[in-house]
Amino acid sequence: MVILLTTAQIVSYIDRFLPSLLIGPIKADLGLSDFQVGLLLGPAFGVFYVLMGLPLGWMADRFNRRGILAAGITIWCSMTALASLAKGFPALFATRLGVGLGEAALAPCTVSLISDRFPREKRARALSMFMSGTFLGAGAAFLLGGPLVHAVAGLPGVVVPLLGELKPWQMSFLIVGLPGLLLAGLMFTFAEPPRQERVVDAESGLDGQKASIPQALRFIQKRWRAFGVLFVGSAAVVTMGSLAFWNASLFERSFGWNVRDVGIATGVMFLTGGPIGTALGVWLTNRWIKAGHKDATMRALLCGLFVAVPGFAAYPVMPTAELAIAALFFAFVGQAMAAAAGPASLSLLAPGQIKSQATAIYYLVISISGQLIGPPPVGWMTDMFGDPAKLGWAMTIEAATVGGAALIILCFGLPAYRKGVEAVERMIGEGDRSHG
Repeated sequence: MVILLTTAQIVSYIDRFLPSLLIGPIKADLGLSDFQVGLLLGPAFGVFYVLMGLPLGWMADRFNRRGILAAGITIWCSMTALASLAKGFPALFATRLGVGLGEAALAPCTVSLISDRFPREKRARALSMFMSGTFLGAGAAFLLGGPLVHAVAGLPGVVVPLLGELKPWQMSFLIVGLPGLLLAGLMFTFAEPPRQERVVDAESGLDGQKASIPQALRFIQKRWRAFGVLFVGSAAVVTMGSLAFWNASLFERSFGWNVRDVGIATGVMFLTGGPIGTALGVWLTNRWIKAGHKDATMRALLCGLFVAVPGFAAYPVMPTAELAIAALFFAFVGQAMAAAAGPASLSLLAPGQIKSQATAIYYLVISISGQLIGPPPVGWMTDMFGDPAKLGWAMTIEAATVGGAALIILCFGLPAYRKGVEAVERMIGEGDRSHG
């Protein structure tokens, strides 16, 4: 089950990152500004990803999660393929909305499935494996997509039956989108695990049965400090990670690299820094769990930020491409440590009957930051500077501002998270005793 869910995460990130490799030809063909590109890389994907996450989380807490996942995969892969038909900015924007809609189903279903299949002390490792798909997918998008885009760019337009003539960047969407549809059917090859860790909480109205969206929101609101520190830390991770959407343009403008070289270099950093960071985060988490620390996963998130923030702030303004790649490696190691710890931290804080809804709320918050807010300010600042070569400074300003604020908040917020986990464990224990 975890292998299939991780594969779905990989495919989702390949489809998510593909447009960042096609910025040049898309801009030239459709006549877009950097701000419009920022809208395509962030809000176009993030609108439905944010808006539909909570309704889909509500469904995942009630209905068959495998079916919801299969539908989501079908939607986002189809929309990636349909981007090949886009003839203008509105049509391309619409297909990215569809990708966000489909991918909104992935995290709520997955965190719930893994939480119900694994006990609390082993959950972090399974969720970290799933989150490693983030870096494996992004790495594959750059490492394989970069050379693919470079190769396809040299080809003339291709006439496809029923679709007409497609330009090279349109062919890239078609080639990447269609194979992912096979994954949807594989979601029915594992069993749906029984629901676990349902609790009774009079303050929120939880009665041990299915919970409504208002009940889930009340539970989180009553413990806003514990959830808030997690949301802030993870939002900062996603926001800084969104800078990678600009890497193709950054290395082209600053160092004269082509999309193939950028794709290979960034892909290698994702595929090396990501697994190293994930493994390091899991190792630290397990050590702290064995030492009895209830905030073990959040400690790993904080350590990841301490590594990631300097890396993300430094790499866009390095004087040479080699130094930029070195700083980017450390950024990805820290990002992987923190990203893997986020859903694991959430799974320990949210009871079973609101697990998917809490996950949807979590991704709503971090997506507003990372997808809706992340890329556009970089494009806006670059346009405001009036010099495309200033792209790196815009990226550094955003990373330093967001990352620095998050580090301060997390350092002071760990006790609140720890108290929240202890309270949920008491509820679970009381529920087990009452059922016994």
